[in-house]
Amino acid sequence: MFGYADVEKLRSAGAPGAAVLSLYLPVPLDPARARGLAAEANALMAGAARADGGSHGAGLSPADREAVLGALAARGRDWLGGTVAFFACRELGLFEVLPLRCPVPERAVLAGRPYIRPLLAALRRLPDYRVAIADHEHGWVLAVRGDQVETVDKRVDPPPPNPGFGGWYGLQAHRVQQRVIQLSRRHYQDTAAILAGPSSGPGVPLVIGGHRDSIAGLLRALPAAARESFAGSFHADPHTLTEAKVRELADPVVSGWMARRDRELSEQILDAVPGRLGAIGVPACLAAVGAAAVDRLLLPEQAGMVPGFACGQCGVLSAIGGACLDCGTALRPAPDLLEEMAQRVLDGHGQVTVIGDAPFTVAAKLRFPVGEGGTGR
Repeated sequence: MFGYADVEKLRSAGAPGAAVLSLYLPVPLDPARARGLAAEANALMAGAARADGGSHGAGLSPADREAVLGALAARGRDWLGGTVAFFACRELGLFEVLPLRCPVPERAVLAGRPYIRPLLAALRRLPDYRVAIADHEHGWVLAVRGDQVETVDKRVDPPPPNPGFGGWYGLQAHRVQQRVIQLSRRHYQDTAAILAGPSSGPGVPLVIGGHRDSIAGLLRALPAAARESFAGSFHADPHTLTEAKVRELADPVVSGWMARRDRELSEQILDAVPGRLGAIGVPACLAAVGAAAVDRLLLPEQAGMVPGFACGQCGVLSAIGGACLDCGTALRPAPDLLEEMAQRVLDGHGQVTVIGDAPFTVAAKLRFPVGEGGTGR
């Protein structure tokens, strides 16, 4: 299963003037329909070559085309019902194949480096998250990555003494009850320590499942940093749960959390616009990206490609062709300004977040205000 590490690896592959092929190809579930994949891939690659028009070196390499078709012939049946992404550039020694377990629109792009925006959208569709399940004696921590569920830690504490054997005068019963409470608290604290450990990635949502009192006990034990990633909970008897059932109960919780997060991010940027710490729309975001002012770029998942231009000398992005206003170099066509902006923001150690739906094509939260002029057009 691919992740953000694969995106970063692909982002490091590229060179000015190189022609990197990025092909996203949905694979039908029906093997009979999948026989036409080679023809579909050929048509998409030919369309990308026509759209490129020689902007990137010699355009689509025959060797890259044959490498894609060869992989389809050899492994096409392994990808039935999903989407497969190919990234190829013989000049750079690049050939990567990533099976995606969620639908992504078909697309082929030739550019100076891999086209990653559909990968970011796919990661949003299948986010990584963690699930903690606890009762008074047991604790499980599971990691959900794409279509895989893995138990990464499990604790089993010895059962506390039965307070029913407390003695005639009740003093021993009181001591045993206090011991039960201490053991339960320690158990929750130990499970919370696992969730707050170094293996927990920043921003990875956490779902807690189990009985109501166990959820409350574990939530109270979480340190502040881990509590910030709490997405919600579900009620279930821990002893009846399987990994598949955990996924079934936790997925809607994470989906609701993502929808709330999307709304909050959109509202933060809309609220920041009057104070000039937010930008809405392509022209304003181009100016902010050109000034290296973007802290977080928001891209709606359904936003289409926005053709534009880029300077191969100084990197300026523009919605209008002609000569670069900064260095005078002729601007070259860019297949998608949204992709170019995302790459520039990531290069500058900013964040790029794909959201489900929004009333804008692109938006940005800024580190500092940007004047009306900017370097983008």
